[in-house]
Amino acid sequence: MADSNQAGMMHIRSLRNQTAIFELPLQSQVSRLAQQGINWSFWLLIGKSVASLASTTILARLLSPKDYGLMAMVATVTVMAQAVSDFGLSWATVQRQVLGRNQIDALFLVNCIFGLLLTGLCCLSAPYVAEFYHRPELAKIIYVCSGTLFLTAVAVQPNALLLRQMKLKEQNLCTFYSLLLSAAVTIVLAKLGFGYWALVMQLLLQQLFTTLLSFPMSGYYPRLPQHLLDISTLLTFGGYSAAYGLVNYFARNLDNVLVGKFWGATALGYYSRAYFLMTLPGLMIIGIFRGTLIPAMASLRKDPLRMEAAYLRGLRLMIVLGCTLAVGLAVTAPEVVEIGYGSRWSAVAPILLWLSVAGIVQPIQNTSQWLFIVAEDGPGMFLMGLVVSGSAVLAFALGIHAGPLGVARAYAIANTIVAYPVLMMGHRACGLPMKKTLTTSVQLLFCALTMGVTVYLVGIASTHAGMGTQARLLLKIAAGVFTYIILLRYVASTTYFELINYTRGHLVEL
Repeated sequence: MADSNQAGMMHIRSLRNQTAIFELPLQSQVSRLAQQGINWSFWLLIGKSVASLASTTILARLLSPKDYGLMAMVATVTVMAQAVSDFGLSWATVQRQVLGRNQIDALFLVNCIFGLLLTGLCCLSAPYVAEFYHRPELAKIIYVCSGTLFLTAVAVQPNALLLRQMKLKEQNLCTFYSLLLSAAVTIVLAKLGFGYWALVMQLLLQQLFTTLLSFPMSGYYPRLPQHLLDISTLLTFGGYSAAYGLVNYFARNLDNVLVGKFWGATALGYYSRAYFLMTLPGLMIIGIFRGTLIPAMASLRKDPLRMEAAYLRGLRLMIVLGCTLAVGLAVTAPEVVEIGYGSRWSAVAPILLWLSVAGIVQPIQNTSQWLFIVAEDGPGMFLMGLVVSGSAVLAFALGIHAGPLGVARAYAIANTIVAYPVLMMGHRACGLPMKKTLTTSVQLLFCALTMGVTVYLVGIASTHAGMGTQARLLLKIAAGVFTYIILLRYVASTTYFELINYTRGHLVEL
């Protein structure tokens, strides 16, 4: 009997040990981990932004708009597959309160099988995509790019575990090293005259390096699962997440399909470069707070007041960084394009302006998905995806007759209109009141938009004064930063002092 009890205790201890290394952070640890994660992510964000912009600036002078247009055509297939390549299981891993080792190994196996399936389907689609765009070279590009889908699927669980444990430093180092290595190889290939194949290799190598680094960074090395019996609820949530990713794909990529089909590779090259510039700061900033906020809120789910405080603090910082940068990009678009890409890319500037207008509310709207994840509300998240996707499809259909600029303009209008209902859906799912969110958002958006008007007027004055492009951009940036700091201090003082505390390295309690 004693031996039986001892064996039972050893079995329980073994199960606890299997789970312990993958547990969500304790509530007492959340503030410290969030502070560390945001600090590391912020500095690595700067590094990734500089590396991305530097490599893009160099490549824009070595490659043609047509090269980028061909890659954007390929992306209409690969991005759709990548939108569902994790089968929604990354966020299922991140938000689950208790997660055992066998469950993670089972999810890893499911991800790998699904990744192989998507890779095969992508290869099968290659000749049809080439025929659709009347570009035979697309078939070979898709065959090579399809390998990124399997690599992405393999890295899902290691990356999810990094997020679950709020190891933002390790996750961001993964992507930073991968970006540097792949960019260096791409620039060399572009100089050697490989054309669009340089961009193909960049896509493939960046994902390969990210996947290889994710295992030592996370400390997770997969093994065969003992059984697949305890992942049904995870698969259910993952299925809804994958469905959301699929409809979200249409909201993000139908514009590329339409522009490429009706206006050609060169026009799509201009549009894709504008879209890249618009999304670059937002994606990286969202990456910081998504990786911090979702596991933090999941850990605080049993303490609604602290969970709301964590959300609002993350929202404030996201608006300051994401929404404000979008406004700044809109009013400096001509200078940014001329300095970054060169004069032959001047058609990008008006497209970038309108896409940046769409990006002003995007960081706020994106937090709705996080609220659905924390609430484990897969059906609600899918419904939200249908709302966003439907509005985008309608906008693209109405705007395509006016070319890339018409698509960008229609998207900006539609995205602004749906922002409030989408935000409201997320708050209802998570049980958060809207009042504080709206008050915070209105205050900070007022600061950003007022700053934008100031910079616009400074730009007009500097143009009339005959200032050069670089001097005009520097003056705009200086005027914008000064104006925004003053506005924050007197309109949104809570956010202002939070930023001061963050820059001084002071811990902010969540």
